[in-house]
Amino acid sequence: MNYEKGSEWRRWELHIHTPGTQKNDNFAGVSCDDKWNKYYEDIHAYIGNGEDPLKNIAVIAITDYLSIDNYKKVVADRNLPSSVKLVLPNVEMRIQPIANDSPINIHFLFNPDIIESVEDRFFSRIKFIYDSTNFSASRSELIRLGKTIKPELDDDSAYIKGIEQFVPSFDKIQEIFANDKKLRENTIILVSNSTNDGVSGAINHSDYLDDFQGDSQLKAFRQAIYKFVDGIFSATPSDIAYFLGEKTNCPADLVIKECGSLKPCVHECDAHQNEKIFEPDQQRYCWIKADPTFNGLKQILYEPKERVKISQIVPDYKAEYYVIENVQFVDKDFQVNPIVFNENLTCIIGGKSTGKSILLHNLANAIDPSQVEEKEDKSSSTTRNIENVTVTWKDGKKDETRKIVYVPQTYLNRLSDAKESTTEIDRIIEEIVWLDSDVKEKHNLMLQSIKKYKIALNTTILGLIENRKEIDSIKNEKKEIGSRASIEAQIEKLTSQKDILSTDPNLSKEELNSYDETITNIDIVNEQILSLQKDLTNIQNIEAVVEKITFSFSLSDHIQELLNRATDDAIIAANTIWIQSKQAIIGNISKGLDKKKRRKDELLEIQDSLKSKVQKNKIISELSNNIQKENKKLKSLTEIEKKEVALIEKENAYISEICQSIEKFKHFHNQYAQTVNGKPEFKSNDLEFSVEVPFKKEAYVDKVLRLFDNRSIALKDTISIDSFSEDQYTEPLLRDFINKILDEKLQLKKGNTQETAIRELCDDWFEIKYNVQMDNDTIDVMSPGKKALVLLKLLIDLADSKCPILIDQPEDDLDNRSVFNDLIPFIKRKKKDRQIIIVTHNANVVLGSDAEEVIVANQQGSNVPNKKYRFEYRSGAIENNLPLSTVGEEAKLGILNSQGIQQHICDILEGGERAFELRKNKYHI
Repeated sequence: MNYEKGSEWRRWELHIHTPGTQKNDNFAGVSCDDKWNKYYEDIHAYIGNGEDPLKNIAVIAITDYLSIDNYKKVVADRNLPSSVKLVLPNVEMRIQPIANDSPINIHFLFNPDIIESVEDRFFSRIKFIYDSTNFSASRSELIRLGKTIKPELDDDSAYIKGIEQFVPSFDKIQEIFANDKKLRENTIILVSNSTNDGVSGAINHSDYLDDFQGDSQLKAFRQAIYKFVDGIFSATPSDIAYFLGEKTNCPADLVIKECGSLKPCVHECDAHQNEKIFEPDQQRYCWIKADPTFNGLKQILYEPKERVKISQIVPDYKAEYYVIENVQFVDKDFQVNPIVFNENLTCIIGGKSTGKSILLHNLANAIDPSQVEEKEDKSSSTTRNIENVTVTWKDGKKDETRKIVYVPQTYLNRLSDAKESTTEIDRIIEEIVWLDSDVKEKHNLMLQSIKKYKIALNTTILGLIENRKEIDSIKNEKKEIGSRASIEAQIEKLTSQKDILSTDPNLSKEELNSYDETITNIDIVNEQILSLQKDLTNIQNIEAVVEKITFSFSLSDHIQELLNRATDDAIIAANTIWIQSKQAIIGNISKGLDKKKRRKDELLEIQDSLKSKVQKNKIISELSNNIQKENKKLKSLTEIEKKEVALIEKENAYISEICQSIEKFKHFHNQYAQTVNGKPEFKSNDLEFSVEVPFKKEAYVDKVLRLFDNRSIALKDTISIDSFSEDQYTEPLLRDFINKILDEKLQLKKGNTQETAIRELCDDWFEIKYNVQMDNDTIDVMSPGKKALVLLKLLIDLADSKCPILIDQPEDDLDNRSVFNDLIPFIKRKKKDRQIIIVTHNANVVLGSDAEEVIVANQQGSNVPNKKYRFEYRSGAIENNLPLSTVGEEAKLGILNSQGIQQHICDILEGGERAFELRKNKYHI
């Protein structure tokens, strides 16, 4: 059978007994046949239709003591559910020496392909000496042993007695397999690690490794056992951690030294009764990620950490909407059958131009065409588009646009070669740090703060320009009025003339002065009356002094209602107080008005009493009027000068506020940078992220050159273009620029105004610059290969949604060391959380990453024929080593089906055989 999705998590039961087992047969039934019937019924009831993954048993190992008879019966009966894909023989026995109170329990799982030779190659060759006589483990020899011990027994009883007493020495077992290498290749040997009948009963693990001072022979024996066996029957967490080299005081290299290799731990129900069938204690189920084949089982020896788990639930769960189930092409050149994908790691391999990249490209293009177009444009790659493509997701949905990460060929190198100040790399890093909600919120706050401040800054700049216009207008008014000295001289001259002419005996000098003073005071009172009348009108028009404001944040409906009530009550209370206060203010103004009007009446009486005398002297009257006019001018000039001083102070305040823009913008950026740089999680992984806030010097200098006449001496006095640096970007520089722009000392280029020039110069000239560091190297100093690896990690880390990752030949962008030391471990980690589909021609990527599925691509050729179509694909697990066609059928079924996936890997990928050997031995001495 061909398992197209390759290695998947399945429940395996590697230790289950049957009715008729040689020891402790506690299965229900009144007869042997009845027991078997109930046994099969309970198996069918437990597995059901196979849809419950927790009860869908894919492989069982029929276990018995020194016998495979019950295994053969189960195979012959063919009465297991169809979901059970493989039945293995498990031969159990005890070997010397004695542990605490029983011999050591050891199991031999044989490849069903050699089952017919097990009797001759195994049972007949095991030697056990009793009473100076050699016995083997064949049925006849075990009967002979039983009768030797107790002559009166019949054959069946003697057989059981022989099994009970047959406890060979460990060296005899070793000898059999040392002399039959093929038998060893087709046998998986497991030892129990329980304290009563297992190896650890000899001594405790910690005693064994932590300066064990006990019996040196016992230690040597235990060490020999562990080096001999392939794995351990144990679900104890401490045992699993120990044999995988994950204990702090027992690292992997020490375990490998003492035990020969890291060891997989499997668990079993060890059922001797119906209630225990497939139900181990505490539901500690054994899950193995492999084809349900003997070769699939052997994968746990090469990947003991990754291929077997003891768990109550299916390991490495992925949401179905994040998993691509298959893709189907409707095109005359491509096979009709859907191409399926494993939910972990799928590697697509094949020779040149065999359709590898076409498959990946069209899969990605059917899901997210905009991303494919954008990235392939950057990588300058072109791949054939297939018009009719259907993508099915594991949740059953078809042809939906969903999130993926697609990395086309050479894309990583093209990105790392980019020379822009803000590159795609910056965008990728930014999106990664934004996966932290706090960082994303702080970034949004930074943008909002900058936007809000720019509005306020533009208002200030506009206020500055309008204020300068008022200053210029006042200066013109002052010119029209004249200088203070001239006016005062004119007043003095007119007054002197008036004094000389004031000789009328009927008009004294005091009366003349009183008349002039009265005229002046009338003007003053008139202005005061007008001011009070204006105040009165304004106060009368004020209906309320409190208004409801709109908040920038949102509240829940209940709290918003409470706030509305509170603000309404506050407004009503405030308005009540205002009505009372308003009347008091109006009364106060009215009193002031009455007082000023009475004063005006008094002044008019004085004016009337002197008016006739003054007007009799026409010249004196004219001089008085002229003096009054000059005094008005002087008063106006004084008021204008005060206003000018106020406007100049206001201008300086505007300029000071505008010049603070440097620190303001820098502060907004730094707040965000501090948030990112203060996150420990951005420094804990192999990639470290940080943020800097550089000044955009080149852009600023370019803007200066675009705003002003570059030949201007004033510009050269203001800024040194050639040697300008961030240190010179200061408030005094901006102040100098602004003053010279307002005073028109800097000549603006056509199309620019004072307002736009100041706004451009005082804009946000800082930027957020993201840095990523790996192994103490920042990305700007990394080698191209290392930089490409970092980019790949960034792209994969980018999608926090756990979406699928599609990568086309990442090794083309990396050096060999990076592939082996960095890429492969990275992929192995990520595939547990994300579906990864990779096109590769590197055997180490396939085998080092322990790909769950391998898709072999082929294009029709004279030496590499396909079954029917120009482009065809075959998929399966690494452990798949069987052809789908027999010898001589290659032409009919195609080259893909003529051999197993293993053989295709070796034929297609350079270094394939060597990579298989490395994989087998990486956890061994």
